[in-house]
Amino acid sequence: MKRLMGFHLIIALVLSLCFALSIMAQEKKETEGVYTIKKGDTLWDISEKFLKDPFLWPKLWQRNPYITNPHWIYPGNPVRLSAFEEAKKVEPPKAVEEKPREVKEVKPEVAEVKEVKEVKKVEPPPVVEKKPEVVAEKKPAEEKRVIPEIRSAGFIGGFDHKGIGIVLDNKEGKNLMAEGDVLYLSFKTAETILIGNKYTIFRGSDVIRDPVTEKKIGRKYSISGNIEIIDQSGNFYTARVLEAFDAIYKGDMIQPYSKEKMEIETKR
Repeated sequence: MKRLMGFHLIIALVLSLCFALSIMAQEKKETEGVYTIKKGDTLWDISEKFLKDPFLWPKLWQRNPYITNPHWIYPGNPVRLSAFEEAKKVEPPKAVEEKPREVKEVKPEVAEVKEVKEVKKVEPPPVVEKKPEVVAEKKPAEEKRVIPEIRSAGFIGGFDHKGIGIVLDNKEGKNLMAEGDVLYLSFKTAETILIGNKYTIFRGSDVIRDPVTEKKIGRKYSISGNIEIIDQSGNFYTARVLEAFDAIYKGDMIQPYSKEKMEIETKR
């Protein structure tokens, strides 16, 4: 009986040692900037744990190009936490000095001048004056031109106007986003967000004061552009910039799209 208990104790010690070694190996990988995915993990959770901000999950996706879909990751796969090393600088090739070629001096040849015969003067034909044609004056044709959206100039609102969503990042990892770029969004609204829906991106600008009392009465908001939802995964959405009136930044806010346009008649 004592031998059996001793055998069980040895097995327990070996299993404990293996478990401790696996934990140490995992911690070593994490210190080296690599994390092994566990069951139930998401890029959102890993970003919150190691980058201290869940909204930075697109950065992890960008650093791990083998992940084709950020919403499908599997236990056992590695996740690079740190940025890639900068490419080694390549020294430019040394310029090869070319020896100047010898240029032979070419003596100019002088052509012989032949005797010029006398040329008879030819009188020009008489000029016939033409009367100017009278052209009837045409009235300028009127046409209608569509002026860009009125709201592209911005609007005035309260200090607490936060919209219904926010721009998290973009597919290319740019600091400034423009027309045609693909954005990652997050919404905070009870309304249903559907693929194909259009929204307007804006940001806070100057503070508005009462001209008499100088009291702060609101804030001006600048319109950056309009977007269209093209994909969805859980609480996150992907959109494409349809038109940009200004540079779009991470953290810009989102509000419902406005179709207001203005037409004026112009003359050519």
